[in-house]
Amino acid sequence: MKEHEDLKKLLKRYLAGDCTPEERTQVEQWYDELNIHAKKASEEQMERDIADIRNRLPGPTLRRVAIWPRYAAAIAAVIVIAVGAYFQFNQSPGLKSVDDTTTVSSRQDIAPGGNRATLKLANGSEITLNGRSDGEIAQEGAHAIYKNADGELVYQPGEADHNSHEAPVFNTLQTPRGGQYHLVLPDGSRVWLNAASSLTYTINGSAQERFVKLEGEAYFEVAKDRERPFRVESRGQVVEVLGTHFNINSYPDEPIVKTTLVEGSVKVVPIAHKGSVILQPGQQAALDKTNHLSVKQADISDVVAWKNGKFSFKQADIEIVMRQLSRWYDVKVIFKGKKPNITLSGEVYRNTHASKVLEILSFYNLDCQIEKTGEVKQIIIQ
Repeated sequence: MKEHEDLKKLLKRYLAGDCTPEERTQVEQWYDELNIHAKKASEEQMERDIADIRNRLPGPTLRRVAIWPRYAAAIAAVIVIAVGAYFQFNQSPGLKSVDDTTTVSSRQDIAPGGNRATLKLANGSEITLNGRSDGEIAQEGAHAIYKNADGELVYQPGEADHNSHEAPVFNTLQTPRGGQYHLVLPDGSRVWLNAASSLTYTINGSAQERFVKLEGEAYFEVAKDRERPFRVESRGQVVEVLGTHFNINSYPDEPIVKTTLVEGSVKVVPIAHKGSVILQPGQQAALDKTNHLSVKQADISDVVAWKNGKFSFKQADIEIVMRQLSRWYDVKVIFKGKKPNITLSGEVYRNTHASKVLEILSFYNLDCQIEKTGEVKQIIIQ
């Protein structure tokens, strides 16, 4: 722990230009040996970031030592490498002194979320998947449902039944706050379900279509089947596809439902409004609470970062960031007093404990505390 703190202090001194020549050499040798790369950005942008950070830091207590921009940019990117994150912050007022102490109280730390979900079968019975051993876990009609070695929930089709005239049979996979799960549907389509989400889907299909209903957020890789379109219903809209990769964010506490296309083509149709849009790869459809539908270019890496084990933001309001953390860590976030005027850009790994993520905010005039009383968990920011 002491080595961890010493490393952070050394990197802060380096970035501020307050380190000794020996410390500068140590840091730059460390950078060269580990071949650390900053998050991609133009050299000009990185130099502007470094200049901005320096301008907001207090005057040095040691004589300043010149540092090369390529090292400065890299060190800015790994200033919090011990917590697995790179963040830039824009705030008014400016940065807190690196010598000041901002509290991140973690009397009882909060672990990150994990693979947790409940499967509800057609007869109403529920199966908790947390910690379930690999192998078959249920039989639903002609389908065997099992958990494979990769932790995926997989439907193994029995006799071909999508041409049958039987009534659709629905299953529901639900993740809690602090959970996520990966599902392979009977047709081979793959779904990644984010925290506090649920997916209801037909397992016997039909000759006409494949249908699922989403609450929350999911990433889809839909198996191609031109004879049977794949339809996703989610909070005021329907997304129609043949075979494609896309993400839908439809959490009830988010003001906008966002459908982002990664590959292929999809049609987004508002349920309560005439009209529709067909997305091209890289585009995002946004449906607001007035049922207005708009389209813009999206940063795909940010949108699907959660699926790849990260949080990723670009100029995101702190409330947006904290809503994501709230769902993943299953914790209530409370802003005491005026909400901080902060936007965040960068990445942090989702397998990091909450206290380590909140250490990122210790550069600012914020007091972040974790409080846990019984089952009640809170992050208080003031």
